Amino acid sequence: MGLLAWVQKQFGIPLATENEKGQVSVPSTEGQFKVLRIQPTPNPDAFQFILNGKVIESGTKTFDSQDDAGDDLMAKTLFDIFGMQSVYVKENFVTITKSNVVGWHTIMEKIGAAIEAHLRFYEHGDEAEKDDKDVHPVLEDFNKEDFFGYNDERKTEVINALLDVAIRPALANDGGGINLLSVEDKTIKVHYQGACGSCPSSTTGTLQYIEQFLKEAIHSDIEVQAN
Repeated sequence: MGLLAWVQKQFGIPLATENEKGQVSVPSTEGQFKVLRIQPTPNPDAFQFILNGKVIESGTKTFDSQDDAGDDLMAKTLFDIFGMQSVYVKENFVTITKSNVVGWHTIMEKIGAAIEAHLRFYEHGDEAEKDDKDVHPVLEDFNKEDFFGYNDERKTEVINALLDVAIRPALANDGGGINLLSVEDKTIKVHYQGACGSCPSSTTGTLQYIEQFLKEAIHSDIEVQAN
């Protein structure tokens, strides 16, 4: 039996269905988040827990440790489970990344229970202020020949806009994300979020793709480092 089939059998998680208009319809419980389905990501140590409604107004939330959890009850409860590595919240899903020293079959039920018991709606994400900015004027006015003459704030705006357009949507589909840490001369430092954090491809194929994209969009001397 495959892992997803096991999850459905164990927890009775319903599958999404489509109505005559092709829209996804799923059962929901008013006032309480429920896990509708659990799906894999390209990272074998990360799964997406799809909820029955929007769980965050804008942006994303990332918890990389018990200390990051602070007073967030869901994150604190999840990190009490042995093997937890990170918790990533976006739109209508929570991506859980675990250590490879523990098997999914030993923790999946605990994770689902913790999410359903303690997940609350987030009014804003970690990057709420950035999300409020309209990225389109940034790119419309952008001339790559002028990039190295920009101040640090302008460089950051341009790179975030490029990531928003070409990189972040694809990563989000796989339960992950990317955060821009800094721009130092021709070196761009990023931090993977969610499923991307420990995915084997994140430091090889994905990173190379991001670097190549930014080389073409900005300058061939650009180097991207993942921290």
